[in-house]
Amino acid sequence: MRFPLRKLLFGLFCLVAAKSALAAEAALDVLDPPAAYSANFTVSSARGTYHGKVWHMQGLERREVATAGGGQGVLINRGDDTAYLLGLSGKWYVGLSLRAAAGMVGGLDAWKVQRSKLREENVDGQRATRWKTRADGPRGGFAGDIWTNRDGIVVKAAGTMNSADGDDTPVEMVLSEVRVGGVDRRVFELPQGWFGFDLRQVPPEKVVSAVESLKPLLEMRKGR
Repeated sequence: MRFPLRKLLFGLFCLVAAKSALAAEAALDVLDPPAAYSANFTVSSARGTYHGKVWHMQGLERREVATAGGGQGVLINRGDDTAYLLGLSGKWYVGLSLRAAAGMVGGLDAWKVQRSKLREENVDGQRATRWKTRADGPRGGFAGDIWTNRDGIVVKAAGTMNSADGDDTPVEMVLSEVRVGGVDRRVFELPQGWFGFDLRQVPPEKVVSAVESLKPLLEMRKGR
């Protein structure tokens, strides 16, 4: 379950609102652009290319990605300090604290972001500002460039994901068919009637093993 969830959560990092300041910023404080939007996205790395969809509203985020196993998703609610991992085919969920979810991708909650403006460019027909970007945390980070449109939405990010175990992975994320506004708040609600586990009280350092222990049971639900 490490991938594509790691790349889904990386996609959350790629929601940085455009600012001109060069001072370091806390990543989780700048993940939340005020513009509501939906879009398609593509994430590419050495492990393959994945396609999905994102819905965003300030404080709320939902991403879904198609996989051979029927699709996975992540649902974030910053106000509730909650992240839900979603199995779309098996109709299951696993609830985590936001801190625990961030810990699955190198301690994202402790990342500090620095960026500097490079130039204006066009990305998928949109005018965008290109930023040289570096994010560092105790167990991971990102180095590369991001492109933000006039609404502060990152329409492209390209660089390298770094991890403490030396698994440095080139990765690129691109948004397409960006539609600003008109997002139904109900898309951010946990689906009713799904099978699930609530691990929000599990300590962050134990959550990976807890999720892995549930994997055989969750895998059995594919196609139900």
